[in-house]
Amino acid sequence: MALVVSACAPTSPSGLVSVTSRTANPVQLTASFGYGAYTVDPAKVSIVLSTIPLETLASGDFEEAQIVHVQMLWKPRAGRTPVSTESTNLSIRYVVLVDGEVGLYGGGGFGWPRGTPGKTGFGLNISGSNLALLDSTDGFRDLLTPARLSGSIGAPLDEAVAIRMRDTVSQIVTNRLGRPQWVNAGLDDGRVLSSAAIGH
Repeated sequence: MALVVSACAPTSPSGLVSVTSRTANPVQLTASFGYGAYTVDPAKVSIVLSTIPLETLASGDFEEAQIVHVQMLWKPRAGRTPVSTESTNLSIRYVVLVDGEVGLYGGGGFGWPRGTPGKTGFGLNISGSNLALLDSTDGFRDLLTPARLSGSIGAPLDEAVAIRMRDTVSQIVTNRLGRPQWVNAGLDDGRVLSSAAIGH
């Protein structure tokens, strides 16, 4: 699949992401994101995107959805930041909700920013990452672990929407797993996360 990426800052929620298994017979999961927002604080930038509207997520009236939460922990500089398979400036959580089941994936990756954090829009071109299943319901079939995520994501600045979407997804995952679980790419808001949520 060819991914068209841009250096321009996004003005609306958007994303095209591919998650591909690192197996002898690769399986690929592709999603187009059209809903979400981003927030910024001194330590990181967080982008939260969904394939379905926030209102639909909150209602629970859906059969399938995918959500990606990416935090940029530091900003790379062109010509000064070495890029390799070990380079990591992103923390990633990827949630698959289907037919009442849930799979929570997590890992790290590398991405180049589009736009300036704190401005109207911000995006990331993700060149690669390592993902693995962190937690799931008993009926969820994991065909991806270990996997690689790549693509382009972006969203407008809206802290209220980003936090509400993250918290809504966290509640859905908690309800389906039957135990507390924050869908969070790292530690923030002073909350205590479960070991699975922070990838330990």
